[in-house]
Amino acid sequence: MTGRERLLCALNHKEPDTVPVFECVYSRPLFKEVLGYVPETFDPVSVLECSHRIGYDFAFIPIPGVSGFRPEGMKDTVYVDEWGIKRMIADNTWPIDAEIEVPLKNAEDWANYKMPDPEAEFRYKGLADCLKLAKEYGMGVVGNVRGPFSAAWQLFGMENFFIMLYEDPDTVHQALTASTEFSLACARRMAQMGVDAILYSDDYGSIEAPLLSPAHFREFIVPQLVRIQEETAKMGQKMLLHSDGNIGELIPDIMSTGIQGLHPIQRCKGIDLADIKSKYGHQVTIFGNIDNSTTLVSGTTEEIEEMVKECIRIAGPGGGYCLGSDHSVHDDIPNKNVFTVYEAARRYGKYPINI
Repeated sequence: MTGRERLLCALNHKEPDTVPVFECVYSRPLFKEVLGYVPETFDPVSVLECSHRIGYDFAFIPIPGVSGFRPEGMKDTVYVDEWGIKRMIADNTWPIDAEIEVPLKNAEDWANYKMPDPEAEFRYKGLADCLKLAKEYGMGVVGNVRGPFSAAWQLFGMENFFIMLYEDPDTVHQALTASTEFSLACARRMAQMGVDAILYSDDYGSIEAPLLSPAHFREFIVPQLVRIQEETAKMGQKMLLHSDGNIGELIPDIMSTGIQGLHPIQRCKGIDLADIKSKYGHQVTIFGNIDNSTTLVSGTTEEIEEMVKECIRIAGPGGGYCLGSDHSVHDDIPNKNVFTVYEAARRYGKYPINI
């Protein structure tokens, strides 16, 4: 089977020949070893090419201008992006530039704010090139756009945004709705171009706890996710959601919106792969769960292989699982450990699962 065929099997809860393998490649040493260079910006073609050379079945491809990725050609250390957010290029945040100043403070600022153009052509050229390459390589492509919560709070700043939940909920609802419409417009364009699914990145948890109470989540976020799911279905696409951290208290409400995939199942308090598989494996395709904070950073080959086997044993049966890290591959992860995950996944991930 091709990588794309494996992805589509997993999205449809069927068993492919082997568990699909993927990764969010944020590691400069990995780019350097695999491609021979480190891309100046997090460009889609470099991501796809690196993924292909490692052997991954598909790649998440974020479109420019939606997630803090540096604009192509940007040389200034400090700059204002198209959202009005002042960012700083910092080595320790690559490939996402640090947010240092927000454009909005209150309802008056919001009333005078103009959202960026989701149809701007610069967003889609890299994706078009990726789709051509992916067809040649037999790989799947998941289009990636930011979700409404992350987009909205970054305009106001997180602390101020949380205060506004209580003091100015109307403006919060308006900002969330506008952010949803922006993301949906991007998703429609990606769907028309031929991606295999849409991933909405919208973090709702820290390592310790959800960022929102269940009550606030139901009031402010669930209606947006329901609309996103309904509109994504109209595009003929699967709606996948990225939210790392401890979102355990929120998962029942997240699942009630009808999402069809969840990434990255971070190994932290409140999150259990077996629990998610048993309760929701019939509804969602599960992506991730290989620990990128300890095991991939300093684990032995044997420890990494055991974790790969554990994930496959728990989430692989019946399909609906794609193996990768529980966030991304970052600079602190030795390249050899990245390759160990891939090799172990191919060795132990063959269907029918018997490990």
